[in-house]
Amino acid sequence: MNKITPDKRRLILHDLLEGGSQRACERKHDVSNNTVAKVFRDAGDMAIAKIDEIRDLESRVIQADELYSFVGAKQKNVERMRRPSPDAGTAWCYLAEDAESKFVIDYRIGSRNVYDATEFMRSVSSRLKRDEHGRFAVRPTIVTDGLPAYKEACQIAFGTDADVGMLIKKYSKVDENGELLPGSRYIGADRVPIIGSPRFDLIHTGYIERTNLNVRMDCRRFGRQTNAFSKTLLNHKRHVALWVFYTNFCRIPRCLGITPAMAAGVTDTIWEVQDMLDLTDAFIADRLKAQIGWVNDAAEETLPEGEPTHWVYRSEVHYKATVHEADCFHCKRGEGHSRGAGKHGHWLPFHSEDDALAAAAKLEPDRHNTCNVCMGSYRNAGGYRGPRR
Repeated sequence: MNKITPDKRRLILHDLLEGGSQRACERKHDVSNNTVAKVFRDAGDMAIAKIDEIRDLESRVIQADELYSFVGAKQKNVERMRRPSPDAGTAWCYLAEDAESKFVIDYRIGSRNVYDATEFMRSVSSRLKRDEHGRFAVRPTIVTDGLPAYKEACQIAFGTDADVGMLIKKYSKVDENGELLPGSRYIGADRVPIIGSPRFDLIHTGYIERTNLNVRMDCRRFGRQTNAFSKTLLNHKRHVALWVFYTNFCRIPRCLGITPAMAAGVTDTIWEVQDMLDLTDAFIADRLKAQIGWVNDAAEETLPEGEPTHWVYRSEVHYKATVHEADCFHCKRGEGHSRGAGKHGHWLPFHSEDDALAAAAKLEPDRHNTCNVCMGSYRNAGGYRGPRR
């Protein structure tokens, strides 16, 4: 497989971050869709991990809101899918933003229930700086829209350590659950204090609503009436994490003149897309070392005595993990066709099918399967009769 140049790799990621689709990048840069998908997957996993590491923010005013999207199919069409996924359907994206620095503090993909709202607020709370007594270094003001789940979520996550206000918008037509009906019009809003004494003029969601618009403009997966929706929940999370990382560290809002990360005190430099790729390469290398170490430890601990019953071949060229039975023609008890470690990958031994499948899923979450010859369709069809004698 030919490797793309670093400059082309940077341009592909930049296009994805600025609203381009994977197919458009494939045509524009004359590369395969698998290449674009791999750049997206690796950078997305890095962004998820790095955003989880953000801590010790001193935010005085935080606005939170949720953004509608869906995975696989709209909720009304999930039952008609040929192979419905457990993650298919509506997927609300929670966002929390520092109103002063425009730094996107956190995100979460879930539903608009109390559980997801609470976990989201707990995550936001964990990113704020605390003193030696466990109190917030700066007492924050949390402002949300009128979603009822936020009331209990903020009480659980912040208690009385924050001022919480809610902007409850009123519409002309709503159903019994408060959802908007067709033809509904905005008719006003009420600013309601929920916890503490938030300033009346701070109870609004103007900044986070603008951020929601930026998400829809920059991420094609969030565009209304589009066929660019996410097919898997993991890729949906990757795109959101990439957008958050890029917006925080690389973009310069006109109202600030510096990046949100610089305004929030997270960094003191303006980042480039190449910096994101450098972080991605380091992250992937560290993750691979950890995965190989974990798999080897798991293989040794499953059954110290006896020969392995299954092997996993991880291709470093195709970024794919395949599970084989030990006596498979393609495996030959870890020797493979080349009677060695493998020309472009490694053989990893296991003493049970479940352990091998778990290891393959951990090594390559997006591309793992079983061998068609010894465990898959060929064997099930009766065409495989064991290794040649």
